[in-house]
Amino acid sequence: MSIIILIPGLLAIYVALTQSPQKAFLNVYIPVVFFLPTYYTWKVAGFPDPNFQQITVLPIIMIWALRGMQGWKFSFIDIMVFGFAFGVGYSEYSHIGYSESQNFIANGVAGAVLFPYILGKSLIEPFNSREEFAKRIVIILAIVAILASYQSITLSNFTIWQKVLGRFFGEQGWDWATQYRWGLPRSSGPYGHAILAGIIMVTGYRIQRWLEWSRVWPSHIRQLSWLPISPARFFTLVLLVGSITTLARGPLLAAVIAAFIPMIGYTKRRWFVVGILFTVIVIISIPTINWFINYVSVDPESVETKSHQTVIYRWQLIINYIELAKDKFYLGWGRFKYPKVGGQGSIDNHFLLLFLKHGIIGLGFFLAIMFTMMIRLFIHSMSQPQTGLPGSSLGFTLLSLYMVMFISLATVWMGGQTLHLFFLMTGWSEAYLLSKNENITTNSTILPTKDKFQFRRTFK
Repeated sequence: MSIIILIPGLLAIYVALTQSPQKAFLNVYIPVVFFLPTYYTWKVAGFPDPNFQQITVLPIIMIWALRGMQGWKFSFIDIMVFGFAFGVGYSEYSHIGYSESQNFIANGVAGAVLFPYILGKSLIEPFNSREEFAKRIVIILAIVAILASYQSITLSNFTIWQKVLGRFFGEQGWDWATQYRWGLPRSSGPYGHAILAGIIMVTGYRIQRWLEWSRVWPSHIRQLSWLPISPARFFTLVLLVGSITTLARGPLLAAVIAAFIPMIGYTKRRWFVVGILFTVIVIISIPTINWFINYVSVDPESVETKSHQTVIYRWQLIINYIELAKDKFYLGWGRFKYPKVGGQGSIDNHFLLLFLKHGIIGLGFFLAIMFTMMIRLFIHSMSQPQTGLPGSSLGFTLLSLYMVMFISLATVWMGGQTLHLFFLMTGWSEAYLLSKNENITTNSTILPTKDKFQFRRTFK
């Protein structure tokens, strides 16, 4: 029954051959990444067991390569991405051999790191498709947010995806039961865990804010003619609610902090605003650090609130596991062989988990990718003139997405579709920086962002 996993792959082949790999990327792969779970696989004897995402991306990238790798341009960040992929793949292989690591290498390295990065870099900016790409993500996530309300409304232990698809995959996927916080069910959608859903929903919300500020959405969509509000505002509200219903504190805190980044683009005195923000951060950081140390330096059994216990738990994770990670400094312990500290089986910090599993090679390349992109996006965005559409700077928006990731990953591992999202985002960001294109392009019409006058656009 799990052979149904071939359906999106066959659709991807058809669209890539009859139209183009770029159309298959936008219209098949992106919906599959964000709408279908990664925890379902098709068991194939002697071969890696593909999930929906892997079976969809593989024919697209093969046809794209055979047709000349349109849009691809080598850049320095490629070394970091390929280094990260090789580092974590080799780390796992060195510990358990190929037969046991093939699924991780195929799905978790090639399918979730290399292929999304390559296609994100090659098939968005070089084809002037940044708004199409962003819209696909927003529309899919809006649908996910609406369907995910099934958990909240029915108080079901499982998502609608598990109810519909679970029957085709036997025992797979049922471990991802609904989590609760403050007595309320936490929406997780097709992403397994509510925190992963929070990261993805908050990212979608930030992308939608950029689309809304850039006035990319038409004032009227025939399929949504019944709405009493504009389509842009509808998508913004749906993704806002979708983010909140995950009850994921880390991503929601990250969303609040990241919201300040696009605001820098509002003013011509950007360096002055950045200077003020930096000064405020320095002033409040010293008392905040002292407060935090006192907050976590108590016996977790002596505190009454669950949230306080959670913060102490995550602080003690670092203290207890950092020395173990140093014992296997270069390649780590592997995904399943690292020793467990009693009472701390769940390592809710992706940076620590990377160090523990794949050593300084995996962690080092990942941090290098993240900080290199953040620094380059910041410098690039600060050098651009103020746009005619306030808040529409793509550079600041992409920088805010990295901030969401950075803060969130200190509270959870990078699992499920968050890995695909990160490397799609990295490929898109790299292509954006290489293109040096600040125009808003919609329906093949290029609209400069430095308009002296504001024009109303009419959509048919």
